[in-house]
Amino acid sequence: MIRLEKLRKEYDDLVAVDDIDVAIPEGEIYGLIGPNGAGKTTTIRMACGLLEPTGGKVSIAGVDVHQQPERAQENVGYLSDFFSVYEDLKVWEYLDYFAHAYRMPASDIPARIDEVIQQVGLEVKRDVLIKGLSRGMKQRLGIARAVIHRPKVLLLDEPASGLDPKARYDLRTLLQSLRDQGTTVLISSHILTELEGFCTSIGLMETGRMVRSGRIDEISSAESQLRVVRLSWLGDSAAAIETRLHANPKVSGLMAKEREAVFRFGGSEDELASLLKELVQGGVRMVSFGEVKQTVEDLYLKLSKNEVM
Repeated sequence: MIRLEKLRKEYDDLVAVDDIDVAIPEGEIYGLIGPNGAGKTTTIRMACGLLEPTGGKVSIAGVDVHQQPERAQENVGYLSDFFSVYEDLKVWEYLDYFAHAYRMPASDIPARIDEVIQQVGLEVKRDVLIKGLSRGMKQRLGIARAVIHRPKVLLLDEPASGLDPKARYDLRTLLQSLRDQGTTVLISSHILTELEGFCTSIGLMETGRMVRSGRIDEISSAESQLRVVRLSWLGDSAAAIETRLHANPKVSGLMAKEREAVFRFGGSEDELASLLKELVQGGVRMVSFGEVKQTVEDLYLKLSKNEVM
């Protein structure tokens, strides 16, 4: 759905984006992560057609963004990190203005405005002047404006900046809902906790370069061939459990304390299941047993140190 091919942006001697290649399938929520100055905003602005690349191309739903800009904009919704609103308009008037700007059929606009207002949870604010909205409500309105024309792709640059925890949670829920309806989302952030738990893929940028890009589970697997497993139990001492686990050659790095333990496991899922079965059949009263998945922050800390370049 989103294709960046050898995308490059230069400012005199500065290379802001350095020949990046990214392919994002339909229905993904792709988190573009990296420190400030990594090139995330420049990349998104080129992806939505606001910035002309020095080299390479951007395709959205198969349409070249810079060769066919008007056609491409039919498929793109964009929200910048700092966006302006017309504060003397009511919420519905603001959306009506942009619906006409996107050349939607006039007969479809009233129903679409009602639909989008409900989708972003602004029903009670429909007739309120925008200047009376909170920061979180304005963010919802910005997303409503970006999706009013039913784009296939949504490009968001630091959308949670300045939001309180409740507003950030609501934003994540909204984006997941849009993804479930078929929208492909590209979202940038340097605050990794904002992307945890709902991004399906990530791309790590540093100094204009794409260090790694792909689905989170695939990157996580590539980063470590050893699973990290945490378990807890009732009754038996830690020493007794350690003896049982050390007997398995696939177990390493065991750390046990009281009724909890963490270890690395070098086997397959079937072998891990067999280990659990052995413990239970051996009389261990298991409370929990499961693989500890790497978080987005874990992956970032590894990749940003160029451990796997």
